Amino acid sequence: MGRVREAVSRQGEKGGKARATRALLLDAAVKVIGRKGYTGATVDEIVEEAGVSKGLAYYHFKSKAEMAESILDTGMGELADEFVEIAACADSGPSALVGMIERFAVKIFENKEFGRFFVSELWREGRVWSGSMRENEERLLGLIRDQLARAKAEGLIRPEIDVDFEAVALVGMVLTTSLYYIDEKAAVSKEAFIENIIDFVRHANVGTEQ
Repeated sequence: MGRVREAVSRQGEKGGKARATRALLLDAAVKVIGRKGYTGATVDEIVEEAGVSKGLAYYHFKSKAEMAESILDTGMGELADEFVEIAACADSGPSALVGMIERFAVKIFENKEFGRFFVSELWREGRVWSGSMRENEERLLGLIRDQLARAKAEGLIRPEIDVDFEAVALVGMVLTTSLYYIDEKAAVSKEAFIENIIDFVRHANVGTEQ
């Protein structure tokens, strides 16, 4: 039994080390791609940033594209999970929307490299997304659409609003404004940025003081 426990312990340590290495590589990829763009970044630069060998990188990821997919897949999945929690705790559709968009804006603004990478990859010509990434994209939009529909049913936003269009517009608004400020074309604090985003959602989009 002692040998079995030792074997299980070693396997657990090995698995933990592998997860740590993957996380290190993905963090490095976010930084390098965020600085240089997807096309300009190389695997050599990513492994140098991570401080690991190229062989180890290819053991965990087949290509730079697989790293990019994993970063976005994980980031979008985590954001969608947070949206679910926010919607469940909100007392109205507009309140849920404000909370979801605020969380989205904070995530993008607080991690500038991820923000640049996220925006550039969404619009990169020729990008190939995995099925999982597309599912997470649709899940994000679907969660926003659900709260827009909820707000309409509550009579708290204009009844003529197209929830499909509005969901995409809200995501696009956060991404484009984030990119503008992330690239430091205008000086603004995180607090002011978030306040402006929320004010826009409340008045220009949702049209409520909720």
